[in-house]
Amino acid sequence: METLRLARATHQLLERGVEALEKIGRELERYNNRHEPKHQATDE
Repeated sequence: METLRLARATHQLLERGVEALEKIGRELERYNNRHEPKHQATDE
């Protein structure tokens, strides 16, 4: 039974980690999209 609890807790922890990474990825994409035109204008 302990193994099952550990497996469930590990699965939930991994799931939360993946969700957090996905959220970070979306936020980085939004940040890049907001700042992209400024960088393009200064690069040229």
